[in-house]
Amino acid sequence: MSLARLNFSLVLTTAICPLASIWALGCGEPPDLPASETRTEGESEDEDTGEAETSTSTSEGETGETGETGETGEASCLDASGPWDAGFAIPEPPPLDGDPEAGEWALVHEDYVSCGIPYDLFMLGKGFLGTYADGETLPWREGKAANLPYNWNLVVSEGGTELAALNCLTCHAGKFNGELVIGLGRHDADYTQDIGSLLSLLPPLPPLTDSAVELNKFRARYEALGPYTRTYTVGTNPADDVAIVLAAHRNPYTLAWSDEQLIQVNPPLVPTDPPPWWRVKKKAGHFYNGMSRGDHRGTMMFASSLCIDSAAQASEMLGYFADINAFLETIEAPEYPWPIDEALAAEGQELFECNCAGCHGTYDDDPEAETFPNLLIPLAIVDTDPLLAETALDGEVASMIDWYNESWYGTVTQLTATEPFLGYTAPPLDGIWATAPFLHNGSVPTLELVLNSSARPTFWRREDYESTNYDTSALGWPWIALDVGQSGAPVDEAKHIYDTTILGHGGGGHRFGDHFSDAERSAVLEYLKTL
Repeated sequence: MSLARLNFSLVLTTAICPLASIWALGCGEPPDLPASETRTEGESEDEDTGEAETSTSTSEGETGETGETGETGEASCLDASGPWDAGFAIPEPPPLDGDPEAGEWALVHEDYVSCGIPYDLFMLGKGFLGTYADGETLPWREGKAANLPYNWNLVVSEGGTELAALNCLTCHAGKFNGELVIGLGRHDADYTQDIGSLLSLLPPLPPLTDSAVELNKFRARYEALGPYTRTYTVGTNPADDVAIVLAAHRNPYTLAWSDEQLIQVNPPLVPTDPPPWWRVKKKAGHFYNGMSRGDHRGTMMFASSLCIDSAAQASEMLGYFADINAFLETIEAPEYPWPIDEALAAEGQELFECNCAGCHGTYDDDPEAETFPNLLIPLAIVDTDPLLAETALDGEVASMIDWYNESWYGTVTQLTATEPFLGYTAPPLDGIWATAPFLHNGSVPTLELVLNSSARPTFWRREDYESTNYDTSALGWPWIALDVGQSGAPVDEAKHIYDTTILGHGGGGHRFGDHFSDAERSAVLEYLKTL
């Protein structure tokens, strides 16, 4: 059985784009911005804004090249002005020649995270590793690999020791409606306790054997990460902070590891919500701020570079990461598994195309008929929590970007988080209904609340973490509003509370659905079930 077939009928998390509060109505006029902020790199005023651009009105009754008109010749809603007019179309990446089947195999077998826990010790101690080792197996893997949780690969060290090593599915596989979905960001992971502390529960081994050396290496890497990567809330992900700390401990040119920080960092926790992999085929800029542009293999490899110790080791991985990228591009969003009111969805489609499509694209049964503009939207317009974007200016994220661009990884992919402006990307909405919680930091539990900012709670928690407990009306996880945040809660309950007053956890912004009536909002939600 392939990973693609495990993709059952579900989807992953990431906000219905950060888009702004400056326009209460998506079709409002944008603020004046420098002309360069609404064009792709190197584009003149007369050039197109990219292959997947959406049309905008250039003047009353006049439409852009790709504008659609009705039978009467009048411009359609797709020609209206809106927040998208202030967006920057991120250039398309170069095509990569990869083998999807080989990439699928590499994802769950290769040693891109090349250190780990000796296999026999892992099987004895995995119960102590909590969220990191509580997943089901992939029984179609062979041999000892079939005994490992889906997010661990069986690899062999240079010294011949069989190791259980983490893989990308630690963050990028989750459950929906009771089934494991490859490519769905995990929404229930508990990173409030770091794995370094958990590993300390495993018996230490004297460094006299290859097994001991490998275990000590794995433990040391996570002890370096641990103090900076503990999240406040179950379900949020510390991936951005992991990248910052990995950069701080490495020589950018040789990639040699140092147990001591080479760049002094003490980053704030930047919570994120892992986006679904089925967006890969459409997105030109990866990450919420669109900072990865071009050949994305560099950032994909860096994200899994926990145990890389040399540029030569990284170079050996470059070929099969083209295959992994090719596999990711084959993953499709699942179909909504419950009944849909088709008449109500048709009403919602009209509202969506007037108010949302300019940023999030158009959708069709024929993929060739779809559009996606790949827009970066200015932070002032999106108005969602600014921490992730603003730390790219002069904070630890800025230091990581500088390190990355100077490093071996920068020879593959360059990062830019400030060109032409700070902002967040508007994602495609395929399978959006299954990707709760929403916004880039997972601060909003349902799509209904994404479209109604005034009703969002300051403090909330999920009813439970059962993937079968899903709200088919509000499209998201059933939740409970609370009167107090984490500081006022018992210690054992605090980690289950999403507290929007904590730095980086704000739940505001993206107010584009606020002008909808309740009936209109319900229609849009019904339409989103069809994507």
